[in-house]
Amino acid sequence: MDHLTLDQCYQILNLSPTSTLEDLEKNYYKLIGDKLKSNNKEDINNLKQAYTQLTEFYQNQQENNIEKERKESEKFITNSINQQLKNIGLRVKVKSFTNYLEIVIKNVKNNKKILTTKLIYDSLNHILKNTEINVLISSVDQKNNLIWQEEIKVCTGIYAHNAGKYNTEILLKEAEITTNTYSLPIAFLIAFAVNFIDPLAWFISMWVHEFGHATVAWFSGYRAMVTFAGTIMSFNRSLFVYFGILILIGLTFYSGWKEKKKTVMIVCVILAIVQFILTWKTSYSTYQMLLYFGGIGGEFYLSTLLIIAFYWRLPEKFYWEFWRFFALVIGTIVFWGNFTKWHKISVGKAQIPWGTFWGGRGDSGGDLNVLNNEVGWSTEQIINIYNTLGFICLLVIIGTYLYYLWKSNLVFRLQISRFLS
Repeated sequence: MDHLTLDQCYQILNLSPTSTLEDLEKNYYKLIGDKLKSNNKEDINNLKQAYTQLTEFYQNQQENNIEKERKESEKFITNSINQQLKNIGLRVKVKSFTNYLEIVIKNVKNNKKILTTKLIYDSLNHILKNTEINVLISSVDQKNNLIWQEEIKVCTGIYAHNAGKYNTEILLKEAEITTNTYSLPIAFLIAFAVNFIDPLAWFISMWVHEFGHATVAWFSGYRAMVTFAGTIMSFNRSLFVYFGILILIGLTFYSGWKEKKKTVMIVCVILAIVQFILTWKTSYSTYQMLLYFGGIGGEFYLSTLLIIAFYWRLPEKFYWEFWRFFALVIGTIVFWGNFTKWHKISVGKAQIPWGTFWGGRGDSGGDLNVLNNEVGWSTEQIINIYNTLGFICLLVIIGTYLYYLWKSNLVFRLQISRFLS
């Protein structure tokens, strides 16, 4: 039997080009029943051939439509993601399959895996509607060798309630970004409130003040013991103190090296250099000046260190993931109290804290009394030095906050890029 044309098939089955596959099935079985009654074999064979050809044609057409929709979907998702990522120099290629999407991205290293995955995850959450689908994200090099691969599940719209069951790493990273973004502002709000409670603010600041004295002594090779509102120090340098501190720095450096924490290693090297200079290259008179300066100075630089260390990843033995929140709150309380106090002093709204806690304002052994009477700093010089130190520390805090926000949060980086473009 000759191959029938489409028009012949439509005519035999009483169909039109706008008919559907359902219409084909319905007409075929109706007509075949009629032909069987008349026992016209030639008509039956024609019906069967027309039915077979049209069925094949409709299936091919359906497959072509599905393939066309798939390619359009791939193009739409690819363009949408690339549009969102273009400002940070990332491009992806999307392939759509029956049960999942495959996204390929070039030259993204392992240390950016979670951040990049999260950014793509966020993009897909905006693009896809009422969808629950697996997504395979692959990073490849220039030769298409696999660098890393991550599988996630995107749940949007009516399936959004399932999102919490999947993508643990992304959700943890999202929590970390949220924590790093909002912890510092919240801590400063707490500091603002606590500094209205003078006895509590003083009690917290007093310990940081004394540790300010003690750290100068320890890093200069002198024994020092912090007590309530006072620090007891030896008059002679001690090799035990020097090597004891150096060993602690060395052990911390080793832990940082073993856990690949570069910030810890850099800080340890800086501390070792500072310790060497203060112990072996600093005269006793300079040490005395730094010692008396270090009380209030420590309220600035130690509190700043506590604040910026919140963003560091210290060795696991420090349990820093837990303690860093306490350090942040203490640091902000002390810094904010001291910063505002010396600002008020500079504009004449508060008095310089002469004297000591035990001897009162008239005690000539107070830190500022010694700096004024023995070191030779004028009152104006004292005010200017501590205010300058406060502003430098404030810039360090703000700079550190913005740096880690920029470094760890690709979404923030993307928003800034969009704002500037």
